[in-house]
Parts: sequence; structure tokens; C-alpha cells
Amino acid sequence: MRPWSVSQLRFAIDVALFGLILLLLSPRLTGLPVHEWLGLALGIPVLVHLLLSWSWIARATLSVPVRTGWRHRINYVLNGLLFALVILEITSGIVISVVALPSLGISTVEDGAWRLLHNRFLNILVLLVGIHTAMNWNALRTGIRRWRERVTG
Repeated sequence: MRPWSVSQLRFAIDVALFGLILLLLSPRLTGLPVHEWLGLALGIPVLVHLLLSWSWIARATLSVPVRTGWRHRINYVLNGLLFALVILEITSGIVISVVALPSLGISTVEDGAWRLLHNRFLNILVLLVGIHTAMNWNALRTGIRRWRERVTG
């Protein structure tokens, strides 16, 4: 079997991120301890995703002032908002952790305002992930097709 290309690896990471986010959407399904540990673990695939996408990030950043297409600009802003919201969601989750961080001896706060922020960030994040998926549907479809071709030979 031949090694994976960067785009195939990026696609696999994106699928893993999507699955992880789906699990994180329902702390009642996974239980709070699993929810918190998965939330902390989310940072690793996000970091790998950013590293694998760095060339796109650099090209897109340089071309935003030059390119006038609305889709390119919206996609760029959307990606920046997604990044900020993921950071805010992880940070607010860390602040209100009831299980994971206290088990490591790290004190957290029990504050309704932080919990409300965590939930609000999540609502906006889910909306933007849906828009992001819709805007990049062709790339997603191409990734799925290439993955199926690789698996089936």
C-alpha cells in the first residue's frame, strides 16, 4: 500500500475532527468525564489540521486583499471565526471543568456565566461548522471519492 498524500491525511484528520465534534455535542451520551477529556484532546487534531493546512492559510492570507471573490473572502473569515470559536470553546470548557482538571489537582470555577458562554460559543460553532461544510462540500465530496478509490484499489 502506498503512503498517504498530505491531502489524504488532511481529509482523514478532518473526518476525525468531525467525529470528535459530534461526540462532544452530547455530553449526556458520553458522560461528563469522557466529554471533558475528549474536549481537551480536541486541541491535538486541531493543531495537526492547522499544520497540514498551513500552506493554504498562508496563500489565503496573502490573497485576501488581491482576490475580490466573495466566496474566498467569506471562507477565509469563516475559517478564522471557527478557529477563534474552537479556542474559546476549549478555554471555557477548561475553566468550568468538573472532572478532568480537578482530577489532576487543578482548580476550576463553578460559575454560571462561564457555563453560559461555553454553551453560546457551542451554538455559534455548530452553525459555522454547518456553513463551513456547505461551502466546502465539493472538496469534501472529492476527498470521499479519493478515499474510496484508495480503499477499493
